[in-house]
Amino acid sequence: MNSPERQFNALTSDQDKSSNEIKKTTETVDELRPIIETETSISYLGVKLEKAEVRDSQFVPKREQYEDFINDKEVALSLQRDIAVAFLNGDPLLIEGGTSLGKTTTIRKMAAELGYEVYYVNLNGATDVEDLMGRFIPNSHQNKPEDPEYIFADGKVTSGLRQEEGKIKIIILDEFNSAAPNVLIRLHEVLDALERGGDVILSEDASESISVNKEKTKIVALMNPVGKGYLGREPLDPAQLRRWVYKKMPSELPVSTFSYSTDALFKAGPESQYITPDMFLKSREDALTLEQLSEIPGMREVLEKYKEFHKAAKELVKSRKIAEDQSQPFIYDDRMEPRRVRDFVLRFYNGDINETFQQALRYYYANKLESDVDRKKLEELIRLVEYKPKVADSKRRGVEREDKLSVGESISKHIEVAIEKLGKENVFGPKEIEKVFGVKIEDVPDIPFSVEELERAKNLNQMLILRVDKTAEGKPMSIKAMSDILDKKWKDEGRDCLLFLGEGFINWLDNDLFTKESPRAGWALVSKDVLPASLNKDYLEQTEVIIETLKEEVFKDLDIPEEYAEAITEFKDKKGRIVKSLRDIYRDVDQEFMRPYVGKEISELKINQLTRQTSAEAIYDLAVYYDINNKRLLADKWTWSVSWQRPSAFVLLGGFGGQGIMHKIWDPGNRATSLGVCLSRRL
Repeated sequence: MNSPERQFNALTSDQDKSSNEIKKTTETVDELRPIIETETSISYLGVKLEKAEVRDSQFVPKREQYEDFINDKEVALSLQRDIAVAFLNGDPLLIEGGTSLGKTTTIRKMAAELGYEVYYVNLNGATDVEDLMGRFIPNSHQNKPEDPEYIFADGKVTSGLRQEEGKIKIIILDEFNSAAPNVLIRLHEVLDALERGGDVILSEDASESISVNKEKTKIVALMNPVGKGYLGREPLDPAQLRRWVYKKMPSELPVSTFSYSTDALFKAGPESQYITPDMFLKSREDALTLEQLSEIPGMREVLEKYKEFHKAAKELVKSRKIAEDQSQPFIYDDRMEPRRVRDFVLRFYNGDINETFQQALRYYYANKLESDVDRKKLEELIRLVEYKPKVADSKRRGVEREDKLSVGESISKHIEVAIEKLGKENVFGPKEIEKVFGVKIEDVPDIPFSVEELERAKNLNQMLILRVDKTAEGKPMSIKAMSDILDKKWKDEGRDCLLFLGEGFINWLDNDLFTKESPRAGWALVSKDVLPASLNKDYLEQTEVIIETLKEEVFKDLDIPEEYAEAITEFKDKKGRIVKSLRDIYRDVDQEFMRPYVGKEISELKINQLTRQTSAEAIYDLAVYYDINNKRLLADKWTWSVSWQRPSAFVLLGGFGGQGIMHKIWDPGNRATSLGVCLSRRL
């Protein structure tokens, strides 16, 4: 008999050759890189902006000017992400915050990276409308009598509005709340044209019109808080403020940010801060259509919750229960906010309508607040904007219960029905679990599967198993705990050990999964062998096989439970982006930092969570079947679990021979002729 090492190598040799052709080996990177630059684009915490085609203009800031820019996560990175969202959606962005926060510098730095032209104007008291919109000036090139004596010279705003092939422009309006009223009123038309994609009538030049395109022109206004030592600042009126996406920044730089930035400048601390996945906001390659938006499960329910949220948020502001101390009054506009939220969802829908909607509300509603206390109050309302799927009401019949029976008798009857459908050797209830692990289950849960599902499980070569997450002593039923229990028990019975711990395989003892991961408690229907169609498939291709099996075998001619339908929709939506990320990781060493993020995203896909075993569950299932039936499953096959380890490797288990269950970790792009997936369904 081949050794475990030779056995595994034989199973995987063909794949290793093909996979290694495109892989590059690098050290594991535990932190996510916040800014990703390619030849044509830059992503700021996941929000992708395309670079300008023409980037050699005199109005594009020089990148070397910003070599000392510190990308702290608390201020600089979050500001760049929020600016990027506004640029992507074409929204005019108004940023209020204290001095020295780097508002202007951040925009110029991004412009330098993206190759965007910058048209900057300071709206102090001396700035008039003509400085923005243009004026007639003497023609210095008047050489002939017929040449005009005066010509029209564009102002900073009109220069920024005029479209030029291959160029993208940013208009920066600084000291915005110091502007004269007539200047602000003149800008109303500019902002309205930007919103609707119309024209700006240039009355300063005999009523010439300029076509405005928010894809080509970005507008950012900056201002300091009213009062608080800033002279000449006046609150903006609601008619002006509603036209902007309003972001409230701190009045002064947080102490922690100052400390980190200063250390970084002097090379006295780490060059980068740890960035967590929750800071990222992943933009879509292609925005959803309104038709696609309407088809998202739960969309209608979330929309109703949003209406309630908007009304409640308005009342909080009106009653001064939030934003009481902010000197710039604001409202949540009944027309602008819903439109912006809709456009955000179209651009950033990630497969989870709850999460995407809540992200939109944080951006357009919570961003207007300065106080952490106020943000927490609003966050409580934001989290209520969610869709909770109901249990599907379908043709599916559940295992019948007799109300006259006690709970214990009812459960027993359920198990009897399951045994009738699947055979005694394929049903592992409380009695079997007590025999294997010594755990007496006092409160046995109902079997959540219908009679039809149990009948089909027989044809699918499945077993019904009750999983527990605690030992008899109440400790986690970890892989280590299972090994300790069964190695002693099986040794006394003259059987082999549970786990293979030989050289050449990942040592369980050095693995957090060994001591921390437990099965998820409850009943599950589990395939005793891998799905044949899943062999020699990569991880995502296996998931597609699972989905096809659900549609064509498990739920054929039946209503798919809503949680499964939602999971399938999520997978379809995210698959393309995940595949691209994996391809980039394998081909480009600079993308290696994305491994943990992609691995986590694949593992957390709802369809994988619902239909794949964790590593602890796979071992639990194999152990129970072997203990009761004295037969080893997956003796020459391997199943890919949903458990993953940094950077992006997933645990696969199998080769269950006389030396125990073997364990490896592999990247999700791998394939092998004897590597598939066992369908493990739970509710």
